[in-house]
Parts: sequence; structure tokens; C-alpha cells
Amino acid sequence: MKTKEITLCGKQVTLAYCFATEISFKLLAEQECTAFMREIILALQESKMPDTRKSIYLIMSAMTAYYESRGEKNPLEDRELVFHSSPEDVGLAVGTIAGLYIDFYKIPVGEPKEKEPADEKND
Repeated sequence: MKTKEITLCGKQVTLAYCFATEISFKLLAEQECTAFMREIILALQESKMPDTRKSIYLIMSAMTAYYESRGEKNPLEDRELVFHSSPEDVGLAVGTIAGLYIDFYKIPVGEPKEKEPADEKND
């Protein structure tokens, strides 16, 4: 499980990425989490926000994964997130979760480096 604490709707919350996040997201959104991660990347490349409904599901899934693993209640209810979050809140949370996803799966970030030629030995 990878975690990060952020401020969302004026409250400190911890988001997590693990298999529970993926299972919860699939149950809510009826879509694989990895497919939505691709949608997030495409949306960001086009300077657009990803699908709001799926973004809220992803945030709730990541928050619930963390707090349920600790036997605690979410500090933020879905109702608060839907009615009181700003586009900046949602963007920050989705970006944070995408980063946790990258860390969880150890996905290399950035351009692949070219291999340096091996030193040639002169006879």
C-alpha cells in the first residue's frame, strides 16, 4: 500500500493505492482502474479534467482503502466530496492517486535513457 496525506475540502485525509483501491473503484465505476489511469493521462495531456464521476469514485476508493485498512471511518463523506470539493481539490486528489499508482506498480517515469555504448578495447 502506498499512501499520501493531502488537504481535501479543508480536511486532512490520507489517500492510498493498493488492490483494495482497484477493487472498490471497479465496483463503483464498472471499469478497471488501470483503464481510468490511461484516461487521466490523456485528459491531462489535453489540459482537460478527467471524468468527474469516475474521479470522485477514485478518490473515495483511495480514501476508503486507507481508512478501512486501519479500522477507521473516512474523515470525508462522499456527500461532502460531491458538494463541497473544488476542481482544484479533485485535480490534486486524482493527481496524487495517479502518483501512488505509479509508485505501487513501480512504473518508470520520464523518457527512457539511451544505453551508452560499451567501451571498446583496442588490441
